[in-house]
Amino acid sequence: MNTEPDGFLGAVLAAEGFPGMTALINGPGGCRSRAQILVRELTGTYEGEDPGCCRSKYFSRQTRLPCTYLNADDIIFGAGNKIAEGLRSVLSAAGQTDAVLVDTLGASVQVTDRRTAVERSGFAERTVLADPDLASLTCGEGFDRTVTAIVQHWRPVQGHRGRPAVNLLGYSYGDSGWSFGRQNLTGLIGLLGADVIACPGCGSGKEEIAASGAADLNILIHPEYAADTAAWYSRELGIPTLVPAHGAPIGYPAIRSFLTETAAVLGLDPAPALTAVTAEEQAVARILASSDKAAGSLHGYGMFLAGMPSTVLPLAEWLRDWFCLLPAGVVLTERAEAPHRPAVAAFLDGCGCGGALGRRDPPDCRAVLTDGFAAAAYHTANPEAACLAIAPPYPDRAPFTDASLVGLGGARHLLDGLINGLRIFRCGQPTMADFR
Repeated sequence: MNTEPDGFLGAVLAAEGFPGMTALINGPGGCRSRAQILVRELTGTYEGEDPGCCRSKYFSRQTRLPCTYLNADDIIFGAGNKIAEGLRSVLSAAGQTDAVLVDTLGASVQVTDRRTAVERSGFAERTVLADPDLASLTCGEGFDRTVTAIVQHWRPVQGHRGRPAVNLLGYSYGDSGWSFGRQNLTGLIGLLGADVIACPGCGSGKEEIAASGAADLNILIHPEYAADTAAWYSRELGIPTLVPAHGAPIGYPAIRSFLTETAAVLGLDPAPALTAVTAEEQAVARILASSDKAAGSLHGYGMFLAGMPSTVLPLAEWLRDWFCLLPAGVVLTERAEAPHRPAVAAFLDGCGCGGALGRRDPPDCRAVLTDGFAAAAYHTANPEAACLAIAPPYPDRAPFTDASLVGLGGARHLLDGLINGLRIFRCGQPTMADFR
């Protein structure tokens, strides 16, 4: 039984991550409601409703995630008419918006001729078909395949730019603090003297996707969410792909590796960027030195991490090196062939913690980094531990401050949660204060 987010949710996140695109849910209303609640929370801001949402019953007076609202008769006799009518109604009311048709599990087992239904709607040129069997895919696979289909639909064109430029692939609304995270990633690339053209599936609209064909490089922030998309760009447009060796740029070591590798491919000098990272790291280290008792209380204790390999690898390496936290439990999500899985296993073996891989309930962890609700539950049972959300669902309601994981801002957020999240009493007297 799969209890992780599946390909249906990944497809919805992908579609909603493109301004000018919407996901038409082909299924019962309950499936729409659950997805809609999550998308609203992950989006983080409210832009108001499109007036067109009142002109189609399939919107049900809410702009996001229109739905065909399949009933028992549709399940028995087929959903083709609902698909054709729903697309016609939604796209007539929605102006310039295109749609991705996303089947729920119940709708997918009907084996409806979706393409014929789309043709009958009269809006085939504005419709993208998501994978017909999303429930069997991981969230990352559903996201990846849907992003690929949308990019193909909006068709990037090759071109030339005056400065080196990249696309960021595999970053999504499902990433913690994604709006700040995208700024952080753009800032890192800017330190190298390069530009970010597009971040498909995370806020890039039709014009950015069209321009993305002029990129010199595609960087896979999370390859678990971008393998197919990168392959399409490479095959159709000849754009090379970079999978950062140490995973996403989470923590200063992985940030340095990310910058060095990107600069090498683009033929740029990473020295100015690395100098800026060092200055930021030193500033943060001075703050940490003032809380050395809290930091010292982590030494030798266990940490639990659950997430995709490209997130877990840089976190595990950084927290082990900075705080002597030992991996006591590591659970990897997403596809088994994710490129950073072997590196995670090698890291665990190298620090004598090979038995931690796959262990879900290690005792006495001082740091727990997992999905938001699991982290909150662990903290309730173990109030002294620092528990951080690194995967959805997230307990926070509004993104007022940077809660991302990537880049320099992400490093500060993680350190803040780790040190301030500890609830171990300390007298407050600095260690060896007379020598300061």
